[in-house]
Amino acid sequence: MTARTKASRRDWIEAAYRELARTGERGVTINALASRLGVTKGSFYWHFKDRTELVRALLDRWAHERTDEMLGLALGSTADPRERLRRIQALGHEIAPIDRAMRLWARTEPAAEEAVRHADHALLGHIAACLHELGFDPDDADLRALLMLRSWVGGYLVPAPPDTTALDARMLDVLLTRPDA
Repeated sequence: MTARTKASRRDWIEAAYRELARTGERGVTINALASRLGVTKGSFYWHFKDRTELVRALLDRWAHERTDEMLGLALGSTADPRERLRRIQALGHEIAPIDRAMRLWARTEPAAEEAVRHADHALLGHIAACLHELGFDPDDADLRALLMLRSWVGGYLVPAPPDTTALDARMLDVLLTRPDA
């Protein structure tokens, strides 16, 4: 690999983000990132005081994607709450590697735990709002939102068939079925 002369602060954060998804928090080292970027460690210290500052920036990056970007994409272009739920479900598959890494990291790092808690709170609020629009009372909407999130997160650990489209549609149908229907 040819050495680059510069890497921006954003380059370092994005490299850390990719490395977190690939190897977990322990793989997010200055040496590993410098190697991936093809720069020296000096480039890191030009942009960050220390690894702690990079970790804060990484957590901010994840929280922004997890809440603003993801939900903006899922919710922004349709008024149909069922379609918004389907989009949230589909996006969950796309971000599964980084989401899983963040949740594992949150078990040992209070700042990561806070970021996950904050992002989950926002996501649960959006899911519950969709369910409320579909006619569920607030308690039912909150419970079903939590079930949807738990099934999503549990999906990281439970093997699924290669094509989950039909399975996801059926799971959403089950979550949206009323006991009295």
